[in-house]
Amino acid sequence: MLNLRVEEDVRTKTRPPQPPERLPLTILLGKYTERTRRRKGKTQAKIARDAWLADSYVSRLLSGERLNPSRDALVLLGCWGLELSVDEVDELLIAADYKPLVLPASIR
Repeated sequence: MLNLRVEEDVRTKTRPPQPPERLPLTILLGKYTERTRRRKGKTQAKIARDAWLADSYVSRLLSGERLNPSRDALVLLGCWGLELSVDEVDELLIAADYKPLVLPASIR
């Protein structure tokens, strides 16, 4: 019995460090939406229209009811609706397990 405990302790001590946790997509969307509303005075409906997305779809994304948005929907919402920077859109894409935008360094 004692040997098992020692093995468990050794196993927990030799674990590689874990990467920092990413924020869930719903939290990131909420954060960026609130910032856009404060800074630019946009309503949720205006954000949806600017992104060429249905109001109800954006509402479900922000509430967490819709958990698996397409990459295109996130790019439209981030770039046009929320007017985010390229790095912030990349953060949204990564949170949703998509690859970030591929843009030349001169545009970033």
